[in-house]
Amino acid sequence: MLTARKLTVLACYAGISMMGSSLALAFSSGPPSGLNGSTASGGSDCSGCHSGSPGPGSVEIIGAPASYQAGALYNLTIRVADPGQVGAGYQFSVEDALGAAIGTLSPTDANSQFNNGFINHTSAGVSTSITDWASLGNAAEFQFTWQAPAADAGALTFWAIGNAIDNSGSFSGDTLYLTNQTASIAADIPTVSEWGLIIMLISLMTAGTIIMVRQRSNLVPVRTRG
Repeated sequence: MLTARKLTVLACYAGISMMGSSLALAFSSGPPSGLNGSTASGGSDCSGCHSGSPGPGSVEIIGAPASYQAGALYNLTIRVADPGQVGAGYQFSVEDALGAAIGTLSPTDANSQFNNGFINHTSAGVSTSITDWASLGNAAEFQFTWQAPAADAGALTFWAIGNAIDNSGSFSGDTLYLTNQTASIAADIPTVSEWGLIIMLISLMTAGTIIMVRQRSNLVPVRTRG
């Protein structure tokens, strides 16, 4: 049975043979959702369309917490670097162990867009990446935010794919990079009022200990001469 994911990958292969560079240019405005190698993607990535030799570059997730606070807002950056290319695109998601999207991903500029549980580049983002490529050290950076869920969602995984492009208008010659990292819920940190209560309890315990020591010293029997 052909699933939606299989149909997407097949569409990529069909696009290569039927439409060539025109489809490559269309994907510059953003790939179909679910192609970043994540659990929700079923392990699928952009290699169904883009082809190229392994490169010396990388993709990084910058700003993702190792432990997240419920409801906290995080500024994230995807950095795609490759000294042999001239621009880039990306796709990113935050998922639990079953592949469910967790938290809220939001673009902060015109270079990114929300895409059915994922966030990825726009055509403006690709153009910006080409313009800024040299100044960023043969790299592109895409910024957006992730708001953690309001309650503990357990262990999460941040998934990212970066596509470093040669800007030829075709699928060949590009280089894909994948990465992921995990996060767990942060331990609860006492509030100011909770800290006040803790300090008061410690003070009371200390005072009680001092009183007990003094009372015991007063109970020491005094020897009299008989």
